[in-house]
Amino acid sequence: MKKIFTLLMAAGLATGLGAQTITVSSVDETLANDYAGGCEIDLDNDGIKELIVSGRPAWEAAGTTILVDAEGNEYEVDRKAWLFKWNGQDYTKTNLTEAHQLFGIRGTVIPADFNGDGNVDYFAAGEAYDYTGVYLNDGKGGFTKDPAYAVLDKEGNQVEWYPRSADVADFNGDGRPDIVTIGWSAVGGNRQANCGVLINQGDGTFKNAIETGLIGNGEVDYEFALCTVKAFDLNNDGKADFLVQGNVDNDGRSLDRTFMAFCNLSEGDEIGFYDLELATSVSHQFGNGNFAVVDFNNDGTPDIFVTGESPNDAVEGWAYFPQMLYGKISGEDVSYQENTSFVAAHKDIRPLNSNNVGVRAIDYNADGYYDLFLDGWCEQMLDGTGNTQPGYFLPGSAAGLISYQRIPGASEQGIFFLDYGVTGALNYAFTGYHGDGLYFQEGTDTPNGRSMVFTKNPWQVAARPDAPTAPTAEIKGNTVKLSWTPAASSLKNVTYEIYIKDLKTGRFYNGVTSFVGGDNDGIRKVLREGNAFMNTTLTLTLPDGAYEWGVQTVNAALRGSVFAQGGKLAVGDQSNIQGIKSAATAGAIYTVDGRQLSAAQKGLNIVRSGTSFQKVIVK
Repeated sequence: MKKIFTLLMAAGLATGLGAQTITVSSVDETLANDYAGGCEIDLDNDGIKELIVSGRPAWEAAGTTILVDAEGNEYEVDRKAWLFKWNGQDYTKTNLTEAHQLFGIRGTVIPADFNGDGNVDYFAAGEAYDYTGVYLNDGKGGFTKDPAYAVLDKEGNQVEWYPRSADVADFNGDGRPDIVTIGWSAVGGNRQANCGVLINQGDGTFKNAIETGLIGNGEVDYEFALCTVKAFDLNNDGKADFLVQGNVDNDGRSLDRTFMAFCNLSEGDEIGFYDLELATSVSHQFGNGNFAVVDFNNDGTPDIFVTGESPNDAVEGWAYFPQMLYGKISGEDVSYQENTSFVAAHKDIRPLNSNNVGVRAIDYNADGYYDLFLDGWCEQMLDGTGNTQPGYFLPGSAAGLISYQRIPGASEQGIFFLDYGVTGALNYAFTGYHGDGLYFQEGTDTPNGRSMVFTKNPWQVAARPDAPTAPTAEIKGNTVKLSWTPAASSLKNVTYEIYIKDLKTGRFYNGVTSFVGGDNDGIRKVLREGNAFMNTTLTLTLPDGAYEWGVQTVNAALRGSVFAQGGKLAVGDQSNIQGIKSAATAGAIYTVDGRQLSAAQKGLNIVRSGTSFQKVIVK
């Protein structure tokens, strides 16, 4: 009787979403990529995102590709990459012939503007070692590997570095985009772990800032395979943290799979992290899985969805074990508790693709809450039916992810969202192996097997969010404290993107991934959370100079508001009036040593009035 009740309840949850359903619109069998990687990214600044997708084609006609190594030796690869671009009527696809192995199996493509020219570049990692690195965008969608890119050890020596997974965030509070990496490589027969937090040196090079053993057992780094890493500010303290997951391949290892979260303790030039030890508290050790970090329950605190193969402490064998962990912040500390009402809790759904597109969290139905796309092979479906390769759409709500809708899906897959020529639209697509008889049958226009499947969003396009208000800057020497107030219409789950522009060079200092100014002001060029995460206060250390800044809201649909302009910043050695004049904003108040104030304070101030300056003493 209990089993019947459970299945009836599940069926009610599945059908309680209304008439809107996600259905197949087309299938492309020539894009049958297993273990796909990629990224949605506006490559040519037209306001519409292209799609880069890569993987291992599983169709006979794909064949192999001949490449030539650095010594001139030819070798074969079975991996390919494609670029999808909207031509005004449809998406066209181009085989990236110069980059067949660029991303490798389970490749990672992470966008950021690394050189500050306003074009979105990317960092590529995966099982294609020679192609790892920063790729610079010419503004028309052409990419060249940055010739200055190099990884340095703590002593400043250049080292080989070929990670399998990566993410980008500012880890040391200097505004520049840094890179966190995990994985192992075996270039030239030299097997090594490539775990590190790589701090951007501002000249194309990145310096590993953490000690060996942090992302490991304290003595050695873990040699991760089938892995993924994600940067997010877990405790809303203005410092980027990160999480890692993967299978551990070290010889003589005592553990095969792991899931770890590291909080940022960095102060100034001292870079440090500590392990939250989630795997010994609310979660289990996971490998070959995936996770997402957003505020699922809209309480202003980031939450964690995590799934993966779990060892015997969780279930028998190596079945998958999804969990939803709700975050709680006390001071600067964060703790987690499992949410047992999560509709997919502990259900054996196996995405079988451990990279940044294996599962996706995004507001797809335009109600303001983060939804979850969870595809994969199932031992048993959520509705109690037999095993297949399904997809699940879990809509967010004030009560959490407590219902689901069965949708077209796959295992060994990558999940993407295409604009279809409509700014801000989200249209679900995936590539991988699918065999769900509800959607795919042999001998039809939607055959089962391996292919890329496109669907059309049945809901409306999510509205752009409103901009934050009252952007304020407090400057003391080279320390800049930026703050703003959330828009009255914003939910608690929104994130924020800031830009900082160097007025002398005209370049963006901090890797912004939205249009700044012009008709497209605030339009996002990528599908990522904002670079300030969920903070409304951010403290940075900037070099001497004159800057301007702004901040936008990024909602759960990953759409951006226009930028709220924060004015100009006179940072560091700006002790003369002429120096302040070059960076001043109308109505701004400065001290004689160049510090911008939010209001007049006692002592000598310099106040801008129109186009002239006057000295005033506030008593």
